[in-house]
Amino acid sequence: MPKELLDKKDMDRILARMAHEILEKNKGTKDLCLVGIQRGGVHLAKRLA
Repeated sequence: MPKELLDKKDMDRILARMAHEILEKNKGTKDLCLVGIQRGGVHLAKRLA
């Protein structure tokens, strides 16, 4: 049986924090582009967007 590392609540919190960090470092969304690499990266980029 697969072991669950993070539940939905933890994953949502982590993704929200990642999005916040990206916006802070980029100083907003101007000229911001998220690119997801196939096999999970696309899903992650869509959730961050």
